[in-house]
Amino acid sequence: MTFECVVKKGHIGAGNYYDKKIIINADNIIDAMQKAKEKGGVKKGKSNFYGQSILEIKKISN
Repeated sequence: MTFECVVKKGHIGAGNYYDKKIIINADNIIDAMQKAKEKGGVKKGKSNFYGQSILEIKKISN
């Protein structure tokens, strides 16, 4: 499946970040969230469910 994720990129701690759409291929939404967080420049949180790095996620194809 293909997911479109809106993530926070940049230096979040200093308040210098921007929202960016990225496309992720994954088996399910949880895998898509994990893969999105592993992309370079994406804010890293302690948990997938804190909502620190992924602002929006939606499935765009199977």
